Amino acid sequence: MKKKVKIILFSIICFLTLSAIIISRLDIFKEDIYVVSKNNSHNEKTDKVDKIVKNEGNQHNKDEGKIDKNIQINKITIYISGAVNRPGIVTIESDKRLYDAVELLGGTTKEADLNGINLSLKLEDEQHYIIPKIGETISVTSSSDSNKSSLKNEPKNESESKNSKNLSDKSKININTATLEELDALPGIGEATANKILQHREENGQFASIEDIKNVNGIGDKKYENLKDLICTD
Repeated sequence: MKKKVKIILFSIICFLTLSAIIISRLDIFKEDIYVVSKNNSHNEKTDKVDKIVKNEGNQHNKDEGKIDKNIQINKITIYISGAVNRPGIVTIESDKRLYDAVELLGGTTKEADLNGINLSLKLEDEQHYIIPKIGETISVTSSSDSNKSSLKNEPKNESESKNSKNLSDKSKININTATLEELDALPGIGEATANKILQHREENGQFASIEDIKNVNGIGDKKYENLKDLICTD
């Protein structure tokens, strides 16, 4: 009887021990599988996402840089005066022609001499283009024409003075007969000063000489130096 009891107890102990070992092995195996598969998968996905985001960010910055550079390269600024409806400064694409810039200023006036100007000219940055009136002898046929500033490194006043000396007498503005638009097209003369010139002319009669324009309020010696080669009284 005692021998049977011992055998039963020994069998129970062996069974419990074996069960504990099996359960322990299963937990370790399960934990190993979970840790390895989950962590590796998460790390690999995170690394891939980080690389994609970084690459997209770098590409976006490069694209923005190219766009900004193209904008700076393709835009130029020029000045157009003479027989146009709204003389002034125009910013336009560099591949446009003189005709396109003139259209932005309302087109040419009825007095414009279209046979005396080449509207197909290719534009150059920081240049001055003059649309002649009928009877004027301004020639604008190439980038080396005299009515376009070629000395970009000179101060503005000196450059304007030298270019104005190349203009013929026929291209000068007669301050005794000029309209508001013609006076407004002169360098340094805005609409307000142009009105003052017209008012002075109405109240005091015609100017006896071009120096008399200095009698107009707002036109001093410095501004006169920039105008004297562009104006006449007869």
